[in-house]
Amino acid sequence: MKLRTVCAMTIGVLVSTMALAATLSFQDVDKDKDGQISQQEASVSSTLLGQFEKLDADKNGQLSASEFSNFKG
Repeated sequence: MKLRTVCAMTIGVLVSTMALAATLSFQDVDKDKDGQISQQEASVSSTLLGQFEKLDADKNGQLSASEFSNFKG
């Protein structure tokens, strides 16, 4: 019974994380509204954070709106 509960909770977390990633917009993630997404701001989504270095084409440690548009949530 406990194993089922743990599995159900894990699946719930994964599904909600995927739903969040699918609905992320640049404006939502850019909390300080400076036109760039920092790694700290990207941490709202483990999926975005995991792709951050690949998305950061100019390697400046920030994601522009153009770079963010390549995000695959």
